[in-house]
Amino acid sequence: MGRTAGEDTTAPDSLPPKTYQPDGTEFRLLGPVGIWAGERFLGPATPQQRSVLAILLLHAGRTVPLERLMKAVWDQDPPASARNAVQGYVSKLRRLLARVPGAELSTSPPGYRLALDPARVDLLRFRELVARAHASDHARACDLLRQALDLWHGPPLADVAGDWLRDTFGVTLEEERLSTVEERLAICLRLGRHREALVELPALVSEHPLRERLVHLTMVALHRDGRRAAALTAYHDLRGRLVEELGIDPGSELQQLYQRLLEEDDLAEAGGGPATVLHHGGRSAEGPGGVPVPPVPAELPADLVSFTGRGAELARAYETLSATESGGPRICQITGLGGVGKSSLAIHIAHAVAGDFPDGQLYINLHGDTPHTRSVQPAEAIRRFLRSLGVAEAAIPADLEEAAGRFRSLIHGKRMLIILDNARDAAQVRPLLPGSLGCAVLITSRRRLTSFEGAVQISLDVLADGEALDLLRAAIGEKAIAAEPAAAAEVVRLCGSLPLALCLAAARLRARPAWSLASLAKRLANTRRRLDELRADDRALRASFQTSYQDLLADPQGRAAARMFRLLGMFDGPDLSLSAAAALADLPEERAQDLLDHLADGQLADNYLPDRYRLHDLLRLFARERAEEEDSLRERQRAFRRVLHHFLATVRTITHTLNRGSTWRLEVGPADLVQPGVISLRSQDAKAWIDSEADNILAAVDQATRTPVAGEVVGLATSFAVLLHERGHYLKQFHLAELALVAAEHMSDPFYLAVAHGDLGWAHIYVEHPDDAIRHLHESRTAFRRTGNTSREAALLDYIGVAHRSAGRYDEAITHHLRALALVGEAGNRLTHGAVLTHLGLAYQRAGRFAEAVAAHTDTIAILRKAGISAYLGLAVGHLAEAHRLAGDPGLAVAYYQQALDLHREAGPIGELREADILWGLGRALHDADRTPDAHRSWRRSIGIMQGLNLISAEERHALENSEVPETPQAIQRQH
Repeated sequence: MGRTAGEDTTAPDSLPPKTYQPDGTEFRLLGPVGIWAGERFLGPATPQQRSVLAILLLHAGRTVPLERLMKAVWDQDPPASARNAVQGYVSKLRRLLARVPGAELSTSPPGYRLALDPARVDLLRFRELVARAHASDHARACDLLRQALDLWHGPPLADVAGDWLRDTFGVTLEEERLSTVEERLAICLRLGRHREALVELPALVSEHPLRERLVHLTMVALHRDGRRAAALTAYHDLRGRLVEELGIDPGSELQQLYQRLLEEDDLAEAGGGPATVLHHGGRSAEGPGGVPVPPVPAELPADLVSFTGRGAELARAYETLSATESGGPRICQITGLGGVGKSSLAIHIAHAVAGDFPDGQLYINLHGDTPHTRSVQPAEAIRRFLRSLGVAEAAIPADLEEAAGRFRSLIHGKRMLIILDNARDAAQVRPLLPGSLGCAVLITSRRRLTSFEGAVQISLDVLADGEALDLLRAAIGEKAIAAEPAAAAEVVRLCGSLPLALCLAAARLRARPAWSLASLAKRLANTRRRLDELRADDRALRASFQTSYQDLLADPQGRAAARMFRLLGMFDGPDLSLSAAAALADLPEERAQDLLDHLADGQLADNYLPDRYRLHDLLRLFARERAEEEDSLRERQRAFRRVLHHFLATVRTITHTLNRGSTWRLEVGPADLVQPGVISLRSQDAKAWIDSEADNILAAVDQATRTPVAGEVVGLATSFAVLLHERGHYLKQFHLAELALVAAEHMSDPFYLAVAHGDLGWAHIYVEHPDDAIRHLHESRTAFRRTGNTSREAALLDYIGVAHRSAGRYDEAITHHLRALALVGEAGNRLTHGAVLTHLGLAYQRAGRFAEAVAAHTDTIAILRKAGISAYLGLAVGHLAEAHRLAGDPGLAVAYYQQALDLHREAGPIGELREADILWGLGRALHDADRTPDAHRSWRRSIGIMQGLNLISAEERHALENSEVPETPQAIQRQH
């Protein structure tokens, strides 16, 4: 017999024939919804609460998403307060359930879960009795079916709010009741109790005048009672109603019965006519009349016990598959790269919603991307489905379109769930789609199938770190994780939180009890062998990736995309922009975008932001393997040089636009570049480019420090350092400077060594390593002298002074600034002159020599005005304002800070960190002037800029904004 909607698989004898609990408390769905003790109604009190209880009972033991609870109460139009209201209803239900032993309503993201003894729920007892009847002889079955029908107390799901529950589930439940009634009456006929059946049948036919099954039973019963004419009249009456209301004739089974009555055949074996009895497990069965009946397929593979995470995706899928407003079948497609867990998620979802599809669940693995396996052709898939629905092999049409039409006809009007797992493309899927509203389709595929109207796309990413650790914990046990938590986290990281990789790693660990998590992590850390480690039995991650890659090689467009894929794998950065990828492949951007989109469609690249693409870490290792196997070393080196030149050209363009005071840096590195970079960038776009590409440039520099392009590395690092500094990214600036020195040492070039030591010394200051800064700055002075270049001597002495100031050695700082000032006066560089005076003024401020600080800053402003250098004028006036504030004149400080802010904004595309610095100082001056509300407004503006630059966290922002007098953040302190 087939499993019906929402039925838990319970052993046939798990419930006693009489089903009430010892305390008499039961949950009713088959009539007025509620909790009852005998015939005493306990609650819930309102229709809304009863709707929440009903949907939880219909999915007893399973999580019901909050969105579905809202739909149960308000149909398709929940109010803005719906979430809070549902939480209130749940709270009241919990208080009511506290009186019921063994019932627990728990929070289970993304919703709630009601756990209770199935024997307390009338619907589940009803189904249990029906299932037991199917396994019994006729006499026992008739008694069990009557017991089951006695559990009904009226129309199902009565007294709930809205129509959605009744429309979605009530119709199905009523059909279950009618089918059970028909089945019991058919058994009565088999037992020779036709007069007992005739007592009930007239009223049933009157209530359901178009239901052929009831008329079939009536005709058999009348014939058995010797009333052949009345039986023929019953047929004619039905035919008249069908023709008048629907324009159709009775079905073939009823017509055959009518013909046999005309011919006065013996109907001893006619039984109950077209049977609705279903055989458990989806196999064909016979009804009480011996007539073969269509099976209810239940083909879902087993759900994963270790399934974890995916709360948002589950909620979206539940909402899609339970929707009723669609004009056609509901289609939900899950896409993602190989190994991300598409099939596991689909099967988990299918088990969760199976109860909503009482007519069965069809499943097929289409093997679109199964290694070493031919994909299933649509015609073959249709034949499988038709066989599952009881069609004999000989009766299946050979023509695909005809077979697909037969399939759609068989499932028309039914509520079936169809899972098309591992689909290759839309052509493979399209013939397998139903045409009717009641069905839903769940598709998994590595490719996005976008041609199905109304389909909901769920793009699956890797697991969040916590979810990935939960998956590993479920696979190897809590004890192993607790013993080596750091190693477990490292395994998750090395597997890239990819579910298949984690499962294969866990399988390797289980198969080798002597291994620890630390030893596994050590093996995975070897990038050249990581993919070799991620295999178990006949499953391997490399094979999963190879299938997708092999598909690319089938046509010229795909082969070009495969080359792009290999080149992307050579780059260690977190992602690549379209322009950088075009440079890497030496292609026009339009052509590069076509190839990248081709990869994204096949889940070999992730187009996660407009014009930005990335590879999963493990997929990158695979792409690099293919590049080393298929592309020459020379081609790989030329590709990497192109992307370095792209970055360097763009950085030089931005530096020339935003920071003309650092134009000397543009001369470091090669003069002739093979790529032009991004030529035209507005100031705001340039700042966004810096933030987007910082990690990519660091990765590129890190890859190339000891290669033939080390000169490009030093040039790129030298130009990019000042842009990072302006954005306040001091740690990245420091890391970049370290790598540049490695590259310079690899080249043994004195000029590059001088530049690299100087930049590393500069960076050490801003990560609070003043003594290391001084050492590298002296190394830089020495190296410059060896080259005969003294142009940087004043700047280096100046920065040695800055380092002493950051260490609190103000006298040494002042001495070095004065030495630098003497040199710069001779050189005549106005910008360097202004910078040295600014640093001298800041040293005087720290030393408490405020009058001298004011004088130094005033001289700086005069020099910058005379030279027409507006970019730094606002900052210089801000330093003067701070000197006045420290000297005890907050009113004058406020005036200068406001002037500084105006000058900064007039200067155009200057770093936001400078504005944050000025606003913070203005806040301090306003506070000192007893203008506290204005001070807090200024501080808040500064705080907002710093968080936008990722210089402070959300928690730090909250603490600063809620402090009466906030402590100056490190990002601001480092400016002074």
